[in-house]
Amino acid sequence: MSEILGTLFKYLLGLLAIVAVVVVLYEALSSNKVSTAAADVTTLQSNVAQLYGGTASTASLSDTVVISAKAAPSSMVSGTTLLDPWAGAVTVQPDANPGEFDIILAGIPQSACNKLATAVSSYKSISINGTADSAPVDPGTVATQCTSGSNNQIQFTFTS
Repeated sequence: MSEILGTLFKYLLGLLAIVAVVVVLYEALSSNKVSTAAADVTTLQSNVAQLYGGTASTASLSDTVVISAKAAPSSMVSGTTLLDPWAGAVTVQPDANPGEFDIILAGIPQSACNKLATAVSSYKSISINGTADSAPVDPGTVATQCTSGSNNQIQFTFTS
């Protein structure tokens, strides 16, 4: 009987070790996705600002223009669409204010939403799930605006 319990205990410890490794890998990959998304947004912002620098309007700006001009990082481009690391849609569009543009990321998990909103800088304003904030956004505010699940949306507004 004690041999059976010992064997079961051994298998249980092995299973727990596997679960621990999976959790650590998941956390590492999640953190990597946030870093990738922040770098992609920063690169996209810089390239769009260069593309539209010196112009008074960003009215012609669209995902199609960004892809055609090769202004988006290749990791974001999937055919004729832009995607974030969580496979959510990315939209680049003119802002209502002339000379400004928006980069909108959708389908962001709550844990990534909190980190991504504070990882990107140099934006003029930010909107999380439809609630607008000015820069720099307070981490406590972000925590209340990012909702549970994987359907958060962040809109960064930049000056061209």
